[in-house]
Amino acid sequence: MNSPLETLFQSVSGPHWSAGAELMSLLLFARANTLWRSKGMRSTPLAMLMIRSAIAVTLVCTLTWAQGVALPGWGTWTPVQLATVLLGMFGGWGLLLFATGLSQLPSRLVFFGGTVHLFFGAAMGFFVLGEEIGPVRGMVLALLLTAQIVLWWKDRQTWLAMPRVQRWIPFVIGFIWGMYYPSIGVVQSQLGVWNTIVLTEYGVFLTLLGAFAVQIRSQWTGFTQGVHYRQMGEQAVLSLLGQSFSALCIAWGGVVLHSILTNFSVIINVSAFRLRFGERIDWRYMGFFVAYGLLMVLMTYAD
Repeated sequence: MNSPLETLFQSVSGPHWSAGAELMSLLLFARANTLWRSKGMRSTPLAMLMIRSAIAVTLVCTLTWAQGVALPGWGTWTPVQLATVLLGMFGGWGLLLFATGLSQLPSRLVFFGGTVHLFFGAAMGFFVLGEEIGPVRGMVLALLLTAQIVLWWKDRQTWLAMPRVQRWIPFVIGFIWGMYYPSIGVVQSQLGVWNTIVLTEYGVFLTLLGAFAVQIRSQWTGFTQGVHYRQMGEQAVLSLLGQSFSALCIAWGGVVLHSILTNFSVIINVSAFRLRFGERIDWRYMGFFVAYGLLMVLMTYAD
């Protein structure tokens, strides 16, 4: 039986709805991502991530029960449900790298991986899911890839100044998200949007639980600070809402469109970090992504 939320999700579709959903997702994640700069993320990051994940799982389970439907996997498991939990565990590694990266690195460098996300997402949507890439989308993809490569080249000295391991973190994150979100598009077509969100949160929790268990002695003090629960509670609520809107973007517009639209996050996230932490705004980024926003509107309504 479909939940009331699932019935609502299925009542509309189309690229304009998809673009609106992803814009909401980007705005929610912009605030949620700033919370990864909390002091606790520098001293006890795994404890902070565990608090966030435990709250997120509690929220999705409570909302599922409130809708009067059974939790996915309750009693019996199907191969698709198990695969979705494993997918969530894979995404958990992306969250771990992304959150710890934002806690230490300049935000614009963390989002370098968006190009990798764009490439893998568009490739999986086209070759695996059989989605169309029309002339307008193809033009936007080419412009976006070219511009991001140029921006990376101009910022290469800052990038090269980073420790060797940290240099590759943004690209690993981009690879994980580029594989994760298209796979979400595959499983949610069978399980529905809401069940997919619940099952992936199970997987994220398992990954973070394992990472925390390895470092439990050094991380345990993170559970003793009340402010950590408030910060990670806010992060969990905002990121769950953002994740839900991203899932709707995929359901309503497809993986290729989502991969393109989500790259618009750079201007929103860099702006959010500038306002919150005083990071310098590089107007090359701002000018490019304003122009890209206009192309996004053209692509949404003309393709």
